[in-house]
This record gives sequence, structure tokens and C-alpha cells, in this order.
Amino acid sequence: MALGIVVVQWIKKQHLKSVEGREIVIPEKDKSWKRYIFGGFIFGLGWALAGVCPGPMFVLMGAGYTVFVVFLLSAITGTFVYGKLRSKLPH
Repeated sequence: MALGIVVVQWIKKQHLKSVEGREIVIPEKDKSWKRYIFGGFIFGLGWALAGVCPGPMFVLMGAGYTVFVVFLLSAITGTFVYGKLRSKLPH
């Protein structure tokens, strides 16, 4: 995280350009905290129900723990529903 902070600040200070030649512009984030609390709650709830971090879930599926297919399908479904409702949600 510290490296990311340093690199982003360096990009902003140096006015670096992308491979297309345009200046890289990193927009300021909204300071609203409610959406982070709500999103974190949903993410944490899914993590708690699965009982495993989302990353190693793929390793566990590869090791033969096929029950995690249910959680993978749930994650894909959630992503699909978000994509469909994105224009109606506050951002």
C-alpha cells in the first residue's frame, strides 16, 4: 500500500503520460463513507459465509473442495446483478 501511495503521488507530480501520449489523470475520490461501510459489510458477510478469503478459494477448488463452486457462482451472479443495476445505484 505504501508503494502504491508513493507511485500515485509521483505520477501526479511528474505529470506522466500514457503510452498514447496523454497525461495520466487520477481523479479525486468522493469522501462519502456510507457506501464503503455498506460495501464492506456485504463483502465481509460473503467472506464470513464462505469461511475463506476469496483468493485462496480458487486454490481450494483446484484441490478438490468442490463446495466452493457455490461461492464462485454466487460471486459471478452478484457481479452480473451489479452490472445490470449499476446505472440505478448511487456512485
